[in-house]
Amino acid sequence: MQLRKLLTNLDNRWLSSLAILAVGLLAYSAVLAIGIPDRINQIFLANDSSLLFIGSVLLLYLAYLPSGWIGELTNFSATLILFALQLSGLWRSGLNQSSYVLAGLLAMTDTQGYYNDALRLLEGDTFSVFSSTRPLAHGVLATLLGLTQQNLQVTFAILTLITTIACFLLAREVQRSHGTAAGILVATTLFLFYRKYLGTASTENLGLALGTIGMAILWRGATAKRINPCLLGILLLTLALNTRAGAFFILPALLLWGAWSFRSSSRLSVRFLISGASVVLLGFILNSLVLKVIGSPDALAYSNFSYSLYGLLVGGDWQTAVAKHLDILSLEEPARSQRVYELALEALRANPFSLVRGCMRAWTDFLWNDFIFSFVTSAKVNVTLQILSLIALVQCYRQRQTATASLIIAVTIGILLSVPFVPPWDAGIRPYAATIPFIVLLPALGATFIAQKMEWHRLAQIPAQPDRSFLLWMFGLSLIILTVAGPIATTILSNPPQFSEISCPVGTEVVYFRYSPGSSINLVADDARRKSYVPNIRVSNFQRMLDKYLTRDPRVPELVKELAKLNPNTTLIYKLDLKTKETLWAIVDSALIPKESGIVGACGRRTTNPAAKKLHNADGAYLRFLFYADSMTLVSR
Repeated sequence: MQLRKLLTNLDNRWLSSLAILAVGLLAYSAVLAIGIPDRINQIFLANDSSLLFIGSVLLLYLAYLPSGWIGELTNFSATLILFALQLSGLWRSGLNQSSYVLAGLLAMTDTQGYYNDALRLLEGDTFSVFSSTRPLAHGVLATLLGLTQQNLQVTFAILTLITTIACFLLAREVQRSHGTAAGILVATTLFLFYRKYLGTASTENLGLALGTIGMAILWRGATAKRINPCLLGILLLTLALNTRAGAFFILPALLLWGAWSFRSSSRLSVRFLISGASVVLLGFILNSLVLKVIGSPDALAYSNFSYSLYGLLVGGDWQTAVAKHLDILSLEEPARSQRVYELALEALRANPFSLVRGCMRAWTDFLWNDFIFSFVTSAKVNVTLQILSLIALVQCYRQRQTATASLIIAVTIGILLSVPFVPPWDAGIRPYAATIPFIVLLPALGATFIAQKMEWHRLAQIPAQPDRSFLLWMFGLSLIILTVAGPIATTILSNPPQFSEISCPVGTEVVYFRYSPGSSINLVADDARRKSYVPNIRVSNFQRMLDKYLTRDPRVPELVKELAKLNPNTTLIYKLDLKTKETLWAIVDSALIPKESGIVGACGRRTTNPAAKKLHNADGAYLRFLFYADSMTLVSR
């Protein structure tokens, strides 16, 4: 009887979990399919995020308040809907708060290189040196592109879904331990951070997902005082930091915290120290393994750090090394990064105090220039989050004997020690993507303290919900498998393309690329559609998107000028040139698009824009991708 009861309870847990998942996914898909109304979209696009913050908090408050399975259903669905609304807004407007995407789909700046290398991996090649510095994120991008038949739009939807579920699981764990207000604030603040990178090919997608689920499992281990969840959380965080390099000193801080928290009669737990160091080492080994399989043999891991270190020592930023020593541009990797390390060492020897000065400059910017919550584009909300964080730190110090309070203190110290090596002036808040879940915990805990002091019982209460810790383990382990095994399997299963070549008329050239739906933009006449929504963009909307993008990245005026000339019934296909292995933007009459997916041979001409010859210019780099196709022939399926 007891066994039957246990199996029945297990079945009920699985069935209810699957039902909640199905409803949430249906809501997520519905938002992306239907689109977002214009009035709501304006809130998501506004430079001031005050209204978005308030609206998100109210939505999640109503969803996180119920208890039981109804509460699980509403808070999971509402979280997915919130993130889906932001992605839908990107596909509706064509732009977000960054310069990483154009027309809602086209990867720009660094993400263009990441997408290009992901396609290279699918065609039996390896990453370039550029993408090999962060193989995990781009490997996962390639894996998902392979699973979706190179449908970039669906791939972005899946990446967003993975990160959203991770954010929900952390918010749920915090609500479970510290009440509704804390859970809501965690979900909202993570959303405000992620919305800039959502729907792009940036490394922040996977870095945030791994860091967030790692924090959720670690938080469960700290509250339950169990070692194994803590170790899994540290492994996930190690992979997150290898995915999006950042505050690495958080790892030794966590090892010392665990050794102190799980001590017995001795001063420190040797078992935790050894086990923790082992999982950290395992995380680095797994990253090296993926790099070895899919990366360039000339790649040097974390080579970007050399530029940040030099800038720190000489009072500049990551671009200072190139600005002062143009000769390093003539070097190839890994010689270039090694040369920058040599220059940094020379600068340190010439002025040993430069390291102290650089550290002080970094800490000043981090702590006193509203940097920590700089992703919240609202001065009032930013200040509020800082005040709540300060309250939380004071309370954690007072309760430092507890596992969760000491965890927050240890993590804070680890992040502060890391600041000089991921300085605010280099890439802003981006390098903190893997550890942003720890940062957003601070205002959440501060909100809980205030709710308890003010006796706001609804905000401080912990709704009764069934224990579904197995979901944390399943999601965390699945994400590890996707991150490590996915890219390796993709490499093994991918082969160089085989196709029949075609001849083109005199005066034209041929390019070959793999055509598939979901990786192109269709320009249509204004009277053909009432609204734009990726992949179908009205011409007038496309021109406005170009003008707005130029305000985000003023380096590409010639590209914007050329794309603005495109006419209705034109399709811009964003793919990989299978011969040169470079990015290709094939511009073609929409009527010529083949009905079947496969490898296409296109005859046409490259752009004649003189700016395309400027190789070290952003305009030139993009213009070289443009190919005006006169015909398209399916040469292989």
